Amino acid sequence: METALKEFHNSLTKFRAGCPWKKDESFEKLIIELEKEVVELKQATENCDVENMHEELGDVLFDALTIGVLAEEKGLFTLKEVIEEVHDKLVRRAPWVFGDETVSGKEEAIKRWDEIKRQEKETKRK
Repeated sequence: METALKEFHNSLTKFRAGCPWKKDESFEKLIIELEKEVVELKQATENCDVENMHEELGDVLFDALTIGVLAEEKGLFTLKEVIEEVHDKLVRRAPWVFGDETVSGKEEAIKRWDEIKRQEKETKRK
């Protein structure tokens, strides 16, 4: 998985650098494309169209990671930082999976996730 992600990142970087169409894209244009792909993924999911879900998920990933590559080009952040941050968030917000807390079921897990999320946002505001 790690190798595939690195190869894809390298290909996206090369594609943006070498393709006049992709060189010219902005965050705004990429977000519009991402939104279209998310709608197509949603439709495929609602229709239980596994083959199309597979393709559309790839398109969503392509657009999301292209936004990340553009951010890297602009010196805003790296995709590595984004992945590390979302990983850390997952581990922090699910201590019943990655720590020693326990939950009684789905509802309690959701409640606990939301509590931790709220606490994080309050801490950020201070």
